[in-house]
Amino acid sequence: MTLVIIVTWASFVSHLNLAAVGFLQLLVVLGVAIKAGFWHATVVSLLANLCLNYFFTPPIFSFSVPNPQDWVALTVFETTALVVSRLSTQARAQAARATSTHEEMERLYEFSRRLLVLDRQGTPEPGILAVIQQLFRIESGVLFHAVNAKAASTGTDTELDAETRAAFVADKNSQDADTLTYIRVLRLGVRAVGSIGLRGARLTPVTADAIASLTAIALERANSFERETQTEAERQSEQLRTTVLDALAHEYKTPLTVLRTAATGLIEMGGLSSVQLELVTLIDSETERLNTLTTRLLKTSRLDSADVRIRPERIEIDKLLQALTSVAREQPPKRDICLEGRSEGVCIRADRELVSIAIMQFLDNARKYSDPASTIVVRLESLATTVRISVSSAGPPIPAEERERIFERFYRGSGSSHRAAGTGIGLSITKKVAAIHQGRVWVVSNDHSGNTFFLEMPRLSREQ
Repeated sequence: MTLVIIVTWASFVSHLNLAAVGFLQLLVVLGVAIKAGFWHATVVSLLANLCLNYFFTPPIFSFSVPNPQDWVALTVFETTALVVSRLSTQARAQAARATSTHEEMERLYEFSRRLLVLDRQGTPEPGILAVIQQLFRIESGVLFHAVNAKAASTGTDTELDAETRAAFVADKNSQDADTLTYIRVLRLGVRAVGSIGLRGARLTPVTADAIASLTAIALERANSFERETQTEAERQSEQLRTTVLDALAHEYKTPLTVLRTAATGLIEMGGLSSVQLELVTLIDSETERLNTLTTRLLKTSRLDSADVRIRPERIEIDKLLQALTSVAREQPPKRDICLEGRSEGVCIRADRELVSIAIMQFLDNARKYSDPASTIVVRLESLATTVRISVSSAGPPIPAEERERIFERFYRGSGSSHRAAGTGIGLSITKKVAAIHQGRVWVVSNDHSGNTFFLEMPRLSREQ
């Protein structure tokens, strides 16, 4: 209003005409509309119109009956005030939104940066919530991690904890503008890995979604680091076990050689009674068996080395199976072993000692874990490009969830510990031998046919 009076006084003193004064008053209305809005500009336009009527419309110094010029001026003033105020309001709103968006982007960037430098030792959930609380000024927050089924929280809002867990179960996002609550399900692709609840800060839905996405990535990164650490620990533990087994096998070789030499010497000296001869012969055979097992352990311990070398040769698989089944029949306790599917002339190219170890492991397992009165069946099948060897025995079936794990090193099935002693490394050896020769191993087990272990390897053609 003061500005209208000043412009009116200056224009009157300067003897400006009505058109010039009207233009100056229009500028005043325009400025008020931009700064203060429509209603302030309306009051100013009415005052400006009265000043024009009183000071510049004849007769001056009196309010004449409004003429068309007054109505035109008032209409122009009001229209200008309305349009400009609306445009100004929209511009200010857009500027405020742009500023708010820029600030949220800066906070999200800082959030992602801090997630990258979080301490990877221990659980990540409390650290993530602390960063969110510091950057986004939340009053309380809950982070539920489905991997360990635990929730970390900041604040004492037990209701938010229950709502966050329920959101994961229902797989549904929610928000409440009145209580400033935002609950989001954490996803990696289409897989839900947890949920997060935030309360007490005014966030946009886009920002809440971005926080949830970055949190899910941070949790997965922490899980990956934990898996990597666990894998490295298992690798080192496996390497240590292999080293120990290798050292023990070397240490056993010397006393076993001495024992066998002494037993052989007693037999050759003669003069033993039949009972004594039988006992010494038993000592000699069992010492030889221990020596063979120790040699096998030395051989298999080297399968874990990256530079393992094999000595491949052409092997007629039918003859090899005949020799191995003959040896297995004589080992105590003696069992009935039947060889089926004879295929003369079928050959493979492989390390004879390693393949023999793998097949003998199948036979040893069948002898230890099958019914004593049953027959062990060894079958040879010649396929188009492979040779398949199977060892079938009657015995309790292997649970479906263990049929892959029994080929892991040191793993023993739930039903094997009470039937026979073992270390859990035999089947892992057969798997390594198969892998070295581009083959594979597997087991088929059911209540009717018992357990059948398979070894399949590439075969040589007739011309090779």
